[in-house]
Amino acid sequence: MDAAMARRADELRALGKRPYVIPGGGSNPVGALGYVTSALELVDQANGCGLDIDLLVTATGSTGTQAGLLAGLEGCRSGIPVLGICVRAPKPVQEEKVFALAERTADLLGVPGAVARERVRANSDYVGGGYGVPTEGMFEALELVARTEGILLDPVYSGKAMAGLIDLIRKGQFARTQNVVF
Repeated sequence: MDAAMARRADELRALGKRPYVIPGGGSNPVGALGYVTSALELVDQANGCGLDIDLLVTATGSTGTQAGLLAGLEGCRSGIPVLGICVRAPKPVQEEKVFALAERTADLLGVPGAVARERVRANSDYVGGGYGVPTEGMFEALELVARTEGILLDPVYSGKAMAGLIDLIRKGQFARTQNVVF
């Protein structure tokens, strides 16, 4: 997809046009700004009600969500770590892509170097058969969250991420006193 968009952009430039290529998922620094704003809103709301957030868990695919959240949270020095539950890529690949975009987003915000590489955390244990391929855990998460919370998750992103969070809770990855935001 990226190669096809680049070719088309080159064709348009050759015709004197000025294309703006929007990558898959809108995952570029401009696209990540929406999640920077979300991070700042989360910090503002948590501070307003005296809530200390120990971890923010999100789905991570094309990287814009996780990179934007990281750039916002690290840029404002919130101290809130972000864990991305991968929906398609292996951990090392995903973490490098998230870090690269978070760095470019922080640069755009005027806070270069705000995101340290060690703050980028991803877990690819819940990808299953691949992007968009359902897993048993995802089906369970969709049903559980719909039944108990009245929240509808999608099967590709939030469903797999919630399946990961539920499994990590069951494995004792978090203390009962920790505040984890999904």
